[in-house]
Amino acid sequence: MKIAAISDLHLDINRDYPVMEALRDEVEESGASYLLVAGDVSEDFRLTGDKMRKLDESSSFSVLYVPGNHDLWSPEPDRFGIDYIYSFFKDDERCLTGKERGDGDVAFIGDVGWYDYSFGNHCRFSDEMFEKMTYMGRTWQDGIRNPWTRENKGRCSLQLEGIESSLERVEGRKIVAVTHMLPIREFTVLDARPEWEYFNAFLGSLRFGELFESRGVSYSVSGHVHYRKEREKNGVYYICPCLGYYSEWRFAKGHETDLGYHMKASLRYFEV
Repeated sequence: MKIAAISDLHLDINRDYPVMEALRDEVEESGASYLLVAGDVSEDFRLTGDKMRKLDESSSFSVLYVPGNHDLWSPEPDRFGIDYIYSFFKDDERCLTGKERGDGDVAFIGDVGWYDYSFGNHCRFSDEMFEKMTYMGRTWQDGIRNPWTRENKGRCSLQLEGIESSLERVEGRKIVAVTHMLPIREFTVLDARPEWEYFNAFLGSLRFGELFESRGVSYSVSGHVHYRKEREKNGVYYICPCLGYYSEWRFAKGHETDLGYHMKASLRYFEV
């Protein structure tokens, strides 16, 4: 069975590009049976759910997704709180939050995941410094837009518990785990920019990778960091297939505004 994977579509930021149409066409042409979307579809949970539903209903392939941190931001904080938004995703049949999906001996599990500062530089920064979520004049926007950040380590542990419960229920099958947050350090920002020694703390948790490697996960799909990377580690094949912001495409010389190029470059395919 052929699986397609992508993350970080950011439909509102990329609003001037026909992202969903290009995505559907590319995956249809590939002959994949499933498309996995690892979060950050939009900044409005209603738009995210609607776009995933329409893509699923208009395609020959099935769509499964998890929310990202942007999907959890409330477009109307006085009307829709984080509990309401997270429940919305739990109730969406296409969303893996709180459920498992499968086909034969293949099982798909996942959720947004969260962060516990384990990817930050603990030689330079304490947990108390990470909890401020502000450094060098920049503020990590979850700290403003998501109440989960009042207890990041606790929220990360809850996510791990939920994902571990799903893994227990699908034990013995070929497992594909989807999280928005990163499960391995190798996908964090490893260049020399000093600010990322701080902001890497908000990209995921080592404990997700450790869990996947201990429970026989075959593939892990994640996003969040806007990289396009793959790595095999301790029996798990890790994939980070991000489309990212149109403003980031400028680094591909000659393809700065070429959605088709970046869609092809972002999508990853694998067989299970």
